[in-house]
Amino acid sequence: MSARWLSVCALALLTSCTSGGDLPDGATLLSKSAESMRSVKTVHFTIKVDGELPDVPVKDADGDLTATGESKGTAKVTFGGQLLSVEYVLTGGNLHFKGPTGGYTTLPAAFAGQVYDPSAILNPDKGVAKVLASAKDARTKSSGDVSVVEATVPGDVAAGLVPGISADVKSTFSIGGDDKLKSALFELPGGQKVDIGLTDLDKPVTVTAPA
Repeated sequence: MSARWLSVCALALLTSCTSGGDLPDGATLLSKSAESMRSVKTVHFTIKVDGELPDVPVKDADGDLTATGESKGTAKVTFGGQLLSVEYVLTGGNLHFKGPTGGYTTLPAAFAGQVYDPSAILNPDKGVAKVLASAKDARTKSSGDVSVVEATVPGDVAAGLVPGISADVKSTFSIGGDDKLKSALFELPGGQKVDIGLTDLDKPVTVTAPA
C-alpha cells in the first residue's frame, strides 16, 4: 500500500470523525436528557458565578440535594460588600445557616430564595429538566462518552433556575452516555456566566437539621 493511499485513508477517517453530519441530533440529546433528569432523586451540585448578578448574591456553592428540596452544603455569598463563607442546611421547612463564626441561625426555608434556592435544580417544573426541554436551536458540538450541545434557553425558563435572567441565554450542556446532565453553562447577554455541575446522581443523601 503506497504512502499516498495511506494519507488518503487517514484523511477520510479524520473527516468522518469530525463531520457534523455524524454527530447525534442536538435536540434529541436534550430531549432524552430532560426526560432522564426528571427521575433523578439526589445529586451533588456545584455552582460558580462569574460576574455580578443583582438577584444572585451567591458566588459559588457546593452541596448535596434531594428531589424533595432538602439540601446541605457550603456557599460563598456577597453580603454588605463582603464575600462570606457560610454553611447551610435546608430541611423541614427551615433554612439553617452559619457564617465563619457563631452557631446556626434558623429562618423559614422561603428565605433561601433571596440568596439562591438549590432545590430549584431538581424541580421538574423549573429546574434542569425544564431548561433542557425548553432549549431552542440545539447544535451538537462534539460526541463521545460525553456529548456537548449548544443551545439557546428562553429567558423566562432560565430564570427559574437562575433568578434575575430576563433575556434568552446562550447555553452549553454536557450530557453523559446515560443521558444524564453533567454540567450546564449559561452565558448572559451582559457577559456574566453561571456554571452548574452535577455529579453523584441518585447516591444516598441524608439531610438533618443541625443540633
